Amino acid sequence: MKRILYISSLFLLMTTAAFAQDDARGNGAKVRERMEEYLQKRLSLSKNEAERFSPIFLNYFNELRQTNSQFRGDRLVLQQKIVDLRLRYREQFKPIMGEKRSNDVFVFEHDFVNEVKQLRQERIQNRRGN
Repeated sequence: MKRILYISSLFLLMTTAAFAQDDARGNGAKVRERMEEYLQKRLSLSKNEAERFSPIFLNYFNELRQTNSQFRGDRLVLQQKIVDLRLRYREQFKPIMGEKRSNDVFVFEHDFVNEVKQLRQERIQNRRGN
């Protein structure tokens, strides 16, 4: 009887962990979608430009996340890999929106990340204050 209870408890814990990981991916997708919307507004993309921009930006975002996780331990190599990634994707953004706005993508991306960090800090401080 104890074995059955132990096995079922273990199964329940693993199932809960799996759902928690799905939720975490869902939040990442929400952040990516909000970043994409933010960039489209800041760059003043037309509907046609936005449709062409979205799949390329999705690839960039996924590669950026992968690069960040892969080279997290070596800050200098991480910075170099991010620069290489941005240069490569800038060339893909240029035909869609021109040279100026293809450079602005990364400036606005940085602005978005800073705003998210600031909001997160404010929420943490509000929780501590309450």
